[in-house]
Amino acid sequence: MTEAEMEATINHSKKPRALHFEWVPALFFRPARTLKTIVEHDHPVWLAPMLILSVLAILLVLVSAPIRTEQAQQVGELPPDFQYWGPQLQEEYLASQGNKANPIFIYLFPALDSLIGIWLSWFLLGSILHLALTLSGSRGSSVQAINLVAWASLPIALRFIVQAIAISANHSLIQSAGVSGFIAVDAEGFSAFIRTLLGFVDIYWIGQVALLMIGVLPLTGLARGKAWTAVLISALLLLILQSVPGYVASLLGGLSLTRGFFF
Repeated sequence: MTEAEMEATINHSKKPRALHFEWVPALFFRPARTLKTIVEHDHPVWLAPMLILSVLAILLVLVSAPIRTEQAQQVGELPPDFQYWGPQLQEEYLASQGNKANPIFIYLFPALDSLIGIWLSWFLLGSILHLALTLSGSRGSSVQAINLVAWASLPIALRFIVQAIAISANHSLIQSAGVSGFIAVDAEGFSAFIRTLLGFVDIYWIGQVALLMIGVLPLTGLARGKAWTAVLISALLLLILQSVPGYVASLLGGLSLTRGFFF
C-alpha cells in the first residue's frame, strides 16, 4: 500500500459517524455525561434518535390501524333529513363514508402526518432553541442545538411504546392524551385551544424538557438561570405552534388530527 493510500485510509477511519445507537441506553442511565458528549460534536449526530422516533411512530400507526378500520366501517349518525335526499345523493354520502376505511386514510395519511410532525417539530424546536440561546449569550452552533434536541426527544419514543401497548391491550384509541382530560371535551374558544395544548404535555414531554435543561449547560456555558429560561421559552413556543392545527381542526367541525412528535 502506498503512502497516499495509507493516509486516505486513516482519514476515512476518522470520518465522523452519523449513527450512534450506542448512546441510546447511555442517555437514560447517564444523561449528563452522554449529553455532554453529544453537544461536543459540531457535526450532525441527530440521525439515530430521529430514525428511532420515525420507526416507532409508524409502528403506532400500524397498531392503531385495525381500530381505525372498524370505526370507519361503522355507519355513524346520518345527517338531518337524510331520508328526504334523493337516492343518488344517499348513495354518494354512504360511499364517501365507506371510503374512510381506504388504506390511504388508515395507513398512509396518519403515517405521513406523524412523520411530518416529528421532523418538523424537531427542526422548529432546534431552531427556536438556538435563537433563544444565542440571544442569551451562547456561542453554540445551530448543529449542536439540533443534535441536542434530537437526543433529548428520546423520551417521546417511550411515549410511542406505551401508547402502542395501551392501544393493543384495550383495543381502543387514546382519546384524551396528556393532561387534556382536565378540560371538557366540548370546550370552546380559548379553553378548546388550551385543551389541545395540554394534550402534548405529559411525563414524556417533561422528560424531554429535563434533558434539554441538562444538555444546554455544557453546550452554552451560560448561567443555569439563563440557559433554563431559554429552554422553557422554546418548549412553550413549540407547544403553541403544535396546538394551532388541532385547534383549527376542531373549529372545522370536530375533525381530529393524528398527533405528531412530542409532538
